[in-house]
Amino acid sequence: MRIRRVRAAAPTTPTGRVAAPTAPARRARRLCGAAALGAMLTLAGCGVQLQTQAEPLPSGVLQIPTPIPTVSPTVRETTVFFVSGRELEGVPESIEDRSANGVMEALAAGPPVAKQAELRTLLRDPLTGAPMLVVTSVTPSGQVVLRRTDAYPLLPATDQALLLGQVVHSMNEVGLDEVIITDESGTALPVALPDGRIKEGPVTAEDFEILLGE
Repeated sequence: MRIRRVRAAAPTTPTGRVAAPTAPARRARRLCGAAALGAMLTLAGCGVQLQTQAEPLPSGVLQIPTPIPTVSPTVRETTVFFVSGRELEGVPESIEDRSANGVMEALAAGPPVAKQAELRTLLRDPLTGAPMLVVTSVTPSGQVVLRRTDAYPLLPATDQALLLGQVVHSMNEVGLDEVIITDESGTALPVALPDGRIKEGPVTAEDFEILLGE
């Protein structure tokens, strides 16, 4: 069986007409209208302009903060040395890896683009592009052991001194102050210094000070 809902009819008079609102209802409506009008007049009197629809805010009202770029705390500027004629020139570079391997990678990458016309690196084999000196170990005291490749002895003695000067001075900038060159078997080799002397054992930046020029 379907149940039909019946909407309640509005009050009517004995003649069948809809009854007019009672006096209390009319009074309540007038009070609400007066209150709303009073509120609008109060806002207008305080200088508040009323609007009927939303408007976009003028540009520049909301200040959007500009993010501050952050720099990795491990990235520090150091000096890497490259060949300029028959001398060395230091170039400030930001290096994240300040280990012996990080320094060798910076040397192998060569000078910055803006300096490539006047500076060069001797670390890479001109035929294969591979580094001619490779890090094998680093002692806690800051001594770096480098193994030479077969291409290293083929360099002229002056170029060997320039290359080793690049390495020694760049290592010294990150606190690694001694360098030893070994052959494939790990035997330490004498090295040629820029003044023509041959030195046994580890070399330091002081041995290649003459390459820095004035």
